[in-house]
Amino acid sequence: MPRLTSCNWFDAQVALHDRSQFEIQLSYDVSARHVSQSKTFEQYRVEAFFFFPLNLGVSPLNFPREDFYRCLRGYLRYRTPALTEVALLDPLNQHSPLNVVSFELKQLIEGRTENASGVWNAARLFACVVSGQLRRRVRAIQSAVMPQAAFGRYDPSRDTVDAIMAFCREMPEILEKYRGLLADVRLLQSQTEVTREWCDRLRHVDEFLTYRFDHSLAAIHHALQDGLHLDAQGIAALNALEICAARESEHRRVMGYLSLDTADPRGLALYTYRAGALKKIMEQVLYLDVKTTQETTRWRNLAAVVGAMVAALFAGFSDRTYILPLYQSNLWTALALFAVIYVLKDRMKEVFREYVWEKVSHHFPDNKLIITDPLRRLRLGRCREKIRYRSKAEVPQDVLAVRNANHVVDLDQERQETVITYTSDTRLDARRMIALQSQQTNIKHILRFSVQDLLGSLDDPTARVQFYESSTRRFIRLRAPKVYHLNVVFRMTQWDDQNRVQKPAYQRIRVVIDKNGIQHIDAVDAQLPSQVAPLNNTQATETARTESEGLF
Repeated sequence: MPRLTSCNWFDAQVALHDRSQFEIQLSYDVSARHVSQSKTFEQYRVEAFFFFPLNLGVSPLNFPREDFYRCLRGYLRYRTPALTEVALLDPLNQHSPLNVVSFELKQLIEGRTENASGVWNAARLFACVVSGQLRRRVRAIQSAVMPQAAFGRYDPSRDTVDAIMAFCREMPEILEKYRGLLADVRLLQSQTEVTREWCDRLRHVDEFLTYRFDHSLAAIHHALQDGLHLDAQGIAALNALEICAARESEHRRVMGYLSLDTADPRGLALYTYRAGALKKIMEQVLYLDVKTTQETTRWRNLAAVVGAMVAALFAGFSDRTYILPLYQSNLWTALALFAVIYVLKDRMKEVFREYVWEKVSHHFPDNKLIITDPLRRLRLGRCREKIRYRSKAEVPQDVLAVRNANHVVDLDQERQETVITYTSDTRLDARRMIALQSQQTNIKHILRFSVQDLLGSLDDPTARVQFYESSTRRFIRLRAPKVYHLNVVFRMTQWDDQNRVQKPAYQRIRVVIDKNGIQHIDAVDAQLPSQVAPLNNTQATETARTESEGLF
């Protein structure tokens, strides 16, 4: 996952989730060194400006805000703690989830506590930490091997071999430490019902990690074997990987876990299903509970009340002034006039409701999200989000400058895009997070957008192209890819509860799509052109103060 940009309080990364979805991951660092002095809350604003090309046919009529929210999914979770192998195995490290598992197990087995959930949560956090270590180390080794293979190297560097050897030595040591604790539980599981109940859950952690470790070993093995002609050092690294894989395979056989066989398609399907389910269970310990309520209903009802009051005043005045005197002289005329006034009153109520809502809706959010730690049942903050259609003229100049930089094709079609702005304002109780969860003070905000609903309006993924190729002196006829560019500009701002604003950070991505889905994502240079200056602190403070009214 490529890193887009980062500063002292946030980090942004973009990823292609699948052929129809892409996501950006924003990490808010609320550790003590990044929190405003003597302030309780930290506030973060993420503004995503979606520039839809005309070919997609996006408009408020065929793509209302409800459809946009259906395509956009947001997640809030803790970022996985980044612990080294040394820190994880250090018996004196209070932040090591392995030590927490050991401590909680002793308390449970000795009958000092009946709260077995502490063991389960620490074990799942341990699984997430180890899984993150595996992922980082595999990527580091692959990134070292692939450039060597691309340039025709015939053997891996000494550093790469050392990294593989360390991987094969250190990761099994971490897994064996946890498996030792699991063996102690199995020996004592007959003592209490609690240990018997939770032993299977602790086995799930071991099962998840053996699958992840086996996957990592295979990934390194293929990168090393496929890309290079190995010398003695490279062959030794391959042998170390195979020895580790054989040990893990034997461990899975003894424990009764799944063993894969290329001749067993049903077993492969069961493996992918079970591995995915285990991953979700492990990562649940990091996810925050988010309860969403629609704020638009409240403000629409308020607009309806205003419209009804105006209509009632009109009806009451008309009844007293015209209908009552007329009723005494001509009944049918009075009834006809009453019907006309009733219809006008009803339509006046609807017109005024829509008019009032149109005037005030941009001041209020669409949804309010309450963020809660599911394990401690503590409220950590809230988030308010809204989307709005904007014309190009209404887009802020700094955002428009980022969008217009590095045009691929500088044509009117690119300039006539439809713009949808998604705004997310997150306020976190930083002091509470620091006081109660010193190891988990980094919140990851994941925004995942699906283009599936937009693909139906696109043309075929290829178009016939005919041209003269000067290098071969031939006329060529072929089918070339036909793609569309969805540009998204992110403007990210932080300010404290005194509206002291950090300098906004910008990021732009170009999502290249065709009829079949997303082809690839490009990170575009988000530096502002020299003629457009970013907001200074004074301007940013005024902007934050103005735009935050009605949000917090």
